[in-house]
Amino acid sequence: MKGKQNKKRLKPILKKSMLTALGLGIALPIGGTLPQVNAGAIGPVINISRPVLNDGIQWLNYSSEQNDPSFVSGVPIEVTNNIVRIDLSTHLRSDEFNTLTASSDDSSIAEVYVETRQDENMPTPTSTLVIIPYKSGKINIELKAYYTVSNLPETVTDNFELNISKKGDVNADGKVNSLDAADLLTYLRNMVSRRGFTYVEMNRMDVNRNAEPSLGDMNALLNGYANKTLGAKNNDYVLTFQQVDDVPYVLNGELKGYMQIGNAIGADYYLMDVDRDDIATPSYQWYRATDASGEDMELILGETGEQYTVRSEDVDYYLVLEVIAQSTSDANTKPRRAYIVGKEAVQRPI
Repeated sequence: MKGKQNKKRLKPILKKSMLTALGLGIALPIGGTLPQVNAGAIGPVINISRPVLNDGIQWLNYSSEQNDPSFVSGVPIEVTNNIVRIDLSTHLRSDEFNTLTASSDDSSIAEVYVETRQDENMPTPTSTLVIIPYKSGKINIELKAYYTVSNLPETVTDNFELNISKKGDVNADGKVNSLDAADLLTYLRNMVSRRGFTYVEMNRMDVNRNAEPSLGDMNALLNGYANKTLGAKNNDYVLTFQQVDDVPYVLNGELKGYMQIGNAIGADYYLMDVDRDDIATPSYQWYRATDASGEDMELILGETGEQYTVRSEDVDYYLVLEVIAQSTSDANTKPRRAYIVGKEAVQRPI
C-alpha cells in the first residue's frame, strides 16, 4: 500500500509469546497456536471491506477511497455493501467502441457483467462494469468490445484479476488461524528490509482497514479471535484488483502505395495498448499470397522493414505485412501478430 513507511524496527521476539511481546494484552494458547476457523463464505451475499485497492491498472483509481477530486488519477471504484461498480465510459469510449461485455473465468467466485444505460437525458450510452463477489478466490475478468473505427469492427479485450479473501485470512490459505498472525508478524518485524510484497498481500494484512499494515492490524487480528468477530462468523471480504498484461493491438491496418514493380509499399495502422502502457516499436515481416485472404502467404526472406519495394516476382501476388506488437511491461507475454493484406494484387508494368 502507498503511504509513509514505519522506519522503526520491531524488537526481536524470543521466548515470550507473540501477544505478550507486542503488549496487546491478549494471551495465546500454550504452544502459540490459535483456534482454526473456516474462512469460507457464510451466505449468498458478502460484505466488501473498504478500501478496495488496485494494483497496477493504470486507467483505474488506486483505491475506492480516493474521494478528493484533485487526487483522482483514474476511474473511481464505487463500492456498496456487496457490489463493485466501475464506469467504463472513459476507458472504452462509445465513439470508438461498442457492444461491451464482461465475463469471469469462475462465476462461482464472482459474477461479472456490463450494465448499459441510455435515456433522453444521455446523448451517449453509459456502460458500467458490475462485480458481485460470492466467496474467496481469484478470478480473471475479461472486458470485450468492438473497435468501430476500423473498416471492419475488430475485437479488443482487456484482462485483469480480482483477488478476494476473508478478512483476517492474511495468507489466503482459506483458513483463519495462527499462521495468519505469524505471517503478519514477519511482515511487521521486517518493515524496512522486507521482501517486495504485492498490494494484494499487503491489502490482506490490513486487518483494521486503515489502508496501511501496522501493529494495529495485529491487535485487530487477535482481538478478532478473542471476540469471535473474525473467521466463519464474519462476512467481510477484502478485494484487490491486479493488472494482467495485455499485448498492444494493431488496428485499422491498410497497405499504402501503388502495387507496381519498383514502388515502395508501407502501411497505416493504429497501435493501441488497452492497458495504457508504453508501446514498444513493433517488428515486421513481409509475405506474398495468391489471393486477398492471405491464407497461403509465403515468407519473403530478409524483408523485415516497415517498407517494402515491389519486385518482379511479386506480380499477380498480394503483398502481406505482418506487424508484431510486443509488451513493454512483461517480456514473457506472447507477442500479438497482425496481418495487413493489400487490397489488390501487384500489377504488371504497362
